Amino acid sequence: MSDELFVDGILGVGFGKGAVRIDFFALGEGQDAKGQPTKERRQRLVMTTEGFVESYAMLTGVMEKLKAAGLVAARATPGGGAEKTRAASSGSLGGGGGEGGSPSPNF
Repeated sequence: MSDELFVDGILGVGFGKGAVRIDFFALGEGQDAKGQPTKERRQRLVMTTEGFVESYAMLTGVMEKLKAAGLVAARATPGGGAEKTRAASSGSLGGGGGEGGSPSPNF
């Protein structure tokens, strides 16, 4: 049997010293200043760049399957590209973080 971890999304992603670090969050019971549930860091995944590239390829394949099933739709982004953002009614498929958005001092 293997451990299973549930998260609500990605809090931040960073790269340094040859490794990609991904912080995952779960929604907390408190609320932020806007009345939204707080995001509490739950777990960090650290992987080699090679492992991250392989994972990205797998996730891209899953995204294409979700798109083909009609669970995710493309929408225009400010840069003119397409972003897959519409989640299925049962939950969110999005993530946060990335450049400039991480609350972690490690990024």
